[in-house]
Amino acid sequence: MIRLPTDLLQPDMILSKSVIDERGHVLLRQGVYLTDEYISTLKRRGFASVYINDGDTDDVIIEDIISDEVQRKAQANLARIFDFIEQVSADFSNNQSDEVIAALRDTGVADSLRGHSGFKELGGLVTSLLDEIFETEMLTSISQIRSYDDVIFSHSINVAVTALMIGKRLSINHQDLKRLGVGAMLHDIGKIFTSSATTGDQQTTSRSTIDQNRLREHPRLGYELLRARNPDAVMTNHVALQHHERQDGLGFPRGLRGTNTIKRPSYGHENILLISEIAAVADMYDILSVDRPGHTALTPKQVANTMRRLAGCFLNREIVEHFLSILPILPAGINIIVQTGRYEGYQGIVVQANNDQPEQPLIRLLYDRHDERITPIDLDLARDQSIKVEAILRQ
Repeated sequence: MIRLPTDLLQPDMILSKSVIDERGHVLLRQGVYLTDEYISTLKRRGFASVYINDGDTDDVIIEDIISDEVQRKAQANLARIFDFIEQVSADFSNNQSDEVIAALRDTGVADSLRGHSGFKELGGLVTSLLDEIFETEMLTSISQIRSYDDVIFSHSINVAVTALMIGKRLSINHQDLKRLGVGAMLHDIGKIFTSSATTGDQQTTSRSTIDQNRLREHPRLGYELLRARNPDAVMTNHVALQHHERQDGLGFPRGLRGTNTIKRPSYGHENILLISEIAAVADMYDILSVDRPGHTALTPKQVANTMRRLAGCFLNREIVEHFLSILPILPAGINIIVQTGRYEGYQGIVVQANNDQPEQPLIRLLYDRHDERITPIDLDLARDQSIKVEAILRQ
């Protein structure tokens, strides 16, 4: 399979992965033949690219970290939770932050939050995520395809999966992994009170027109909402509160400082929780690696370079180091361009990643330097080290 921008789609191409909308519904199923109407629908719904069966790449396997079934269930459940909170808070969601917090502490609102089944199902969903990543050592799949309307739900699940992968790498105990997973799924829930988070308005509105002070309140508002629902879930609730704190103390809402280490100091109580720092790294990874209005997704190597620059000031340096150890620079299925050697300028796809030598995978060239389709050429870069390639995101 190969990932193609929707602008390059043609009728009768075969979809190789189902397309899921923002609420977990299957928009188009795997194996469907594309039509002009389907292509128009994908473009209208804001999908930048999809996976297509291509005779020259049918043997390329792109391993999903989690199954479509679990992805759909998680997205649908988050949609239920967000819809319910929007209903419960309809009368006060646009009030000043302190007024919103006071309303959340009202007994009636808190009881409604505690009784909603969507929250209760999150623990089971996180257990399903943990089961699916149990034997996974690398973030093997390319960034999930999603529409511009999918502002919150897929992002929250991607953050949860990445955070759990990091937590597993750090050998965090099972109970704390569950707290981390639930906290990561709900880390942006406070955005319900800052914008139309579930409809995409935040993405399509110019940043200059957004009330930045209000947006900066979303960690505190999310924390207060979660605390009203379950005050005993201290660590989970603090993921929402602390995911925008920084190592240098310049984050928000409390300006806490980090230690850039994994081992927690034995003194003081004003440091950022480890699971919050893990969620912050996972959050940044997904922000950098997914297309959204005004920002083109970065390649894995560009993501890695950016994360290294952010480590120390923004992000916990040790956590970033562990994260980078599970991030493949040239994963299977990603498009590449040849930088050196006799095929310089040719383009193709990674057929198989090389975890031992990440910059030297097995590749297949599909286009010459004039962007004309060619008879495929397979090259094992571990055997021909004169050829260097870089990942690209075909537009």
